[in-house]
This record gives sequence, structure tokens and C-alpha cells, in this order.
Amino acid sequence: MFARLSLPLLLAASPLLAQALTPERLDQLAAACPQDGPFRALKNALAQSDGRKLAEDWSRITSVDAHFTKRIPDEPVANQMSSGRCWMFSGLNLFRRAAATRLGCENLEFSQNYLFFYDKLEKANLFLDAIARTRGVAHTDRRVEFLLGSPVQEGGNWQGFVDLVKKYGVVPKDVMPETFSSSNSAAMNQVLFLRLKVAGVRIRAAKDAAEVETLKLQAMKDVYRILAMHLGVPPAKFNWRFVAKDKQLTPLKAWTPKAFAAATLGADLDGMVALYSIPTLPFQRKYEIDLDRALLDAPNMFFVNCPLEVLKEAAATCVLSDQPVWFGADVSQDMQREEGLLMAGVRDYASLYGMDFAMDRRECFESRRSVPNHNMVFTGVDMAGGKPVKWLVENSWGDKGGKKGYYTMMDGWFDSFVQVVVVPRSVVPKAVLDVFGSKAEVLPPWDPMMSALNVQ
Repeated sequence: MFARLSLPLLLAASPLLAQALTPERLDQLAAACPQDGPFRALKNALAQSDGRKLAEDWSRITSVDAHFTKRIPDEPVANQMSSGRCWMFSGLNLFRRAAATRLGCENLEFSQNYLFFYDKLEKANLFLDAIARTRGVAHTDRRVEFLLGSPVQEGGNWQGFVDLVKKYGVVPKDVMPETFSSSNSAAMNQVLFLRLKVAGVRIRAAKDAAEVETLKLQAMKDVYRILAMHLGVPPAKFNWRFVAKDKQLTPLKAWTPKAFAAATLGADLDGMVALYSIPTLPFQRKYEIDLDRALLDAPNMFFVNCPLEVLKEAAATCVLSDQPVWFGADVSQDMQREEGLLMAGVRDYASLYGMDFAMDRRECFESRRSVPNHNMVFTGVDMAGGKPVKWLVENSWGDKGGKKGYYTMMDGWFDSFVQVVVVPRSVVPKAVLDVFGSKAEVLPPWDPMMSALNVQ
């Protein structure tokens, strides 16, 4: 339990902070803001316009060409709509090209709604278990506050995606299509939060273990009912057919979700590892984040922390050999959505406001300016002199933004705002692979790399 200091106590502890806004101090601040012509022009512009648009460096935006030395053939871009399922969309998108080839169909999109149902169900179960285990702890404890603050996170990570697919399999999108609530999850989440918060406080007040178990079971029954109402009931088996590459309709075939996963994904999931680059943590070490998992009976999310160059080299090696790459980044930084451009400094705030906004990668992490909040897929790279210049990105925001839903990431943006890539073990240096066998240091669930808290 951390100590909480009130503002007066903090001021008393550090006299250097005790500079009140006296009339003299306010006069000093106002004098530093002269009401000259340039200031008035900018004030008028900002009163009527979005400052982010005014800050865009149009000469830099228009300097980027649309070509890539290596481009994996495009697929129609999916759309997660108003939901935090980027990690799920990008995970399924990563395999759909190979899956279509294995089946012999022209294209394939997996049902994100199917996995969404089980993701919510499993996270509810994880929450109820964690609440039961912390019954004897005060509600002001940081862990309890974390749990009750948001019982079912929307986001996730690569390991959670793999664990869900292994347990529940996958189905084609037309077997369990999108619903309003899968594409617009806020209202459903509000109901889930309310039901689970009720269960949480009841469990914490329960008199014995038997009552706890009764409350947990009823809560899970209610969660299942809510999900079934909003998302539909996931199929235990289904019949499915498709148009093959020769334009012929195949016969109906009976499937189970796990059999369909085996036929389409094969063993690809087992050969992938997550490499993170977090400058505030020592490199060449393994970490895990407590409570950051998709299933109660699965391990916490774990990763090996590496220098950024390891991530970049592994990603480039994969794309150059026709293997798309799942990655995580902070898209709230320096994105120009209309042109589909990720470019460090694409908004020149220094010129617009006349002040310093620069931070290096480590400072971004220390200040929590930059945290992973979105997952996408690399499908191309532009190389010059053996080094990446820019990257082609398949997003999951539909085809309206960027170039029909594809975005261009400049390599300098990778340097600043990419935090994780998932690549086959075969492209990872042995020294890094060896670290995966070591014991992990456990980070708290509120660690900034808990991407489930920060999704778009």
C-alpha cells in the first residue's frame, strides 16, 4: 500500500514547490505573453480550428511517396468500429492469408465476434476470482481499486489472443457475424461493469467460501446471458462452405471451432514470441505483468525486453520473406489519419506555440506520454542501403482513412512509438531466445505495458 500525501503535505515537504500564484507572479506570467499581431492571429485561428490540424507540417506530409520495395499483397481492410478489439483483429488478420491458401479459397475473414464473446466471459471469470482472493484487503488497496475500477478490460495482447484461440478455436465471420454491440461495445460494457461491480461488493461482504462460490456462479450465469443477448451464442459446431479459387462452390462441411482453427492456423501460433522494447527497464530480461491474461488458467502475459534494433531487424526480416508482423504502438502520437501517415514530428507544435515539446523515447515512457494503445500488422517495408525507410501498415479501422485502410509509418516513428513486435522464433537471436527460459520479474497490473487499459 503506497502512502498518499495531500497537496499541503507535499508543499511542506518540498519548499521549492511552494510558489503560490500571487498577483506579482500572475503579472510575471502575463508579461511573458505579449498580445502582439502573431499572437492575435494564432488566438483567432485556434478559436475556430483544431490545433492539431493547424500544427500539421504539410510539406513533410506531401514529401512521402506511396511506394515500397517489398509489399505483401493487400487484403480487404477489416473494421473494428467503436470497440477496443485491435489486438484481436490484428491477430486474426495476421493469419488470414495463409489460412485462405490452406483452405483453397480466395479470401477469408475470421469472426472477431466469436472470440470477443469468450474474451469477455473469461475476463469476467478472472475478475471474480481476483476479487474473491482479495476479500480480506481494504477497498482502498491499490490492487482492489484497480480491479473494481474496470472489471472487464476491452483490450488485450498477443499472448491473450493465442490462449483464446487455443482454448476456443476460431470460426469464419459469416458463421458468427458482427452485431451492433460487438462493433459498438460501450453500452454492453456499461451493463457488464455494473453487474460485475455488484458481484464484487457482494463477494467482498460474503460470510464464507460457500457464499462466495454461489455469488460467483450466479454472476457468471448473468454475464453469459448479457453476452449472449448482445453478441449472440457462439456455435459449438457449424456447417460451412465457400467459393474456391476456381470459382466453384465447395460442399457443406461440418466443423467445430477447434477443428477449423487446426485446419486454418495449423501450428503457427506456437512458433511466435513477443519482443518488447521498454527503455525504462533493463534489456535482456524477462518480465510478466500480474493479472494481465485472458484466461484464469493461463499464465500472465510475459515478454523479453530488448533494444529497439532487435525488434526492427526481426520485423524487417519477416516482411522481406512475405511474413506479416503483428505489432503494438502508440497511435495517439503523430498520426495524420486522413493521409494514413505515422511520422514523428508530423505536427509542428514548437512552431505553432513557440515552445519546446521534445522528448526522447525514455522520457516518453517515464512521463507516460507514450503507452501501447493499438495493434496493427506490418505488410510492407521500404528499404534503402539495407535499412528500413518506412513501413506499410494494415490497420483495422476500415477503408476510409489512409490508403484504403493502409497506413505508412516512417522509420523514425517506429523509433519513437513502437513498443512490441511478434515474430517467429526463427528470426530471433539465440541470446534473446535463451532469456525466455529464465524466471520473469513480476510487474504490477497497473504497469503502463498493461495494454488492456489503453486500446483504440
